[in-house]
Amino acid sequence: MKRFGIRKRFKRKKSILKNRFFWLSFFILILVFGLSYLFIFSQVFRIEEIKISNTDDSLRLKVEEVIKNEIGKNIFLVNLNEMNKEILSQFPEITQLNLKRKLPRIISIQIETREPAGIWCYQSYDKCFFINKEGIIFKEIGEESMEGKIIILSLKEGEIFTLGEEILVPQIVELILEIEKELGENLKIEIEDFTIVSEKRLNVKTKENWGIYFNLEKDIELELTKLKVLLEKEIPPEERRNLKYIDLRFEKIFYK
Repeated sequence: MKRFGIRKRFKRKKSILKNRFFWLSFFILILVFGLSYLFIFSQVFRIEEIKISNTDDSLRLKVEEVIKNEIGKNIFLVNLNEMNKEILSQFPEITQLNLKRKLPRIISIQIETREPAGIWCYQSYDKCFFINKEGIIFKEIGEESMEGKIIILSLKEGEIFTLGEEILVPQIVELILEIEKELGENLKIEIEDFTIVSEKRLNVKTKENWGIYFNLEKDIELELTKLKVLLEKEIPPEERRNLKYIDLRFEKIFYK
């Protein structure tokens, strides 16, 4: 009696080395690791230089000192937003920064600074600061920087202010600039300083040592016109040195 058996056929497994998907995955993995090493770990993209432009040497050197620790870091891993915040927090005279990566090894920084409209001082002159048209003080200065600048004095002697803080509303600064221009260019009156007595009153001290009192809530152009008429008709230049003040705050002009 014959025995019949069933033969099992075994399918040979293909070698993984002959699998195209394997080699594709392998090459992609190698490529990812290679690029990761190139962009993150290699020296190719290490920061070698930080170029700072649009500013003077003094400020440039100070900014470089603050961010010097970024040299040698990977250019892709440096947080430009954090760098921007750090610089702005330490230098109130800077209004805006433009930071860019310039591959492979350079960070570029363009700086925009505040323009001084005048100088704001405590009345004792023990501390003075640049102030811009927005009424923001942004840099402490010495006497050597005060020549030829508009000086604004504050009666708030004991009050402490912070750099970058708005201490005058822009409208007041604008009025002061308007008065300074009119007095200097049209009336040929040289100004020593301005004193903000209150929100309503502004005193101007001339270099001839007499004062002009303005009401900041009134029409400054009208007050200046009245001043011009008064000086032309009643107080000629040779008599001005004997003046003590001209008060423009009321309907009637007072002078002594």
